[in-house]
Amino acid sequence: MSEVFSSFEDWKKKLKEESENRKTCVLVEGKRDFQKLSRYGINNVIVLQGKKYYDVVEYILNNFDICIILFDIDKHGEKMAQKFSHMLSSEGVNVNNIYREYLKILNIEEIENLP
Repeated sequence: MSEVFSSFEDWKKKLKEESENRKTCVLVEGKRDFQKLSRYGINNVIVLQGKKYYDVVEYILNNFDICIILFDIDKHGEKMAQKFSHMLSSEGVNVNNIYREYLKILNIEEIENLP
């Protein structure tokens, strides 16, 4: 995993590049996560907060081929990441969790608190 990104700056750069693909989305929990990623120039960010899971999955299925899941690194975030990974991949969406996994290595728990 650590070979994928050489640093946090590299993580941001690669996430930004991937998010520029119009068929790739980044799924986050809340509005503050969205705001943080927007400051990094990340595109196609979908906020889960306040929406029904089914509606979010349907929107992703209709608009994207790849979904980068960036939920918080806590028990709740882990549970939701597994649920969405399963729901999306079973419908043919390519789910990318490497960005979230790298944050575990850095001991960063909340997306909104990224440096």
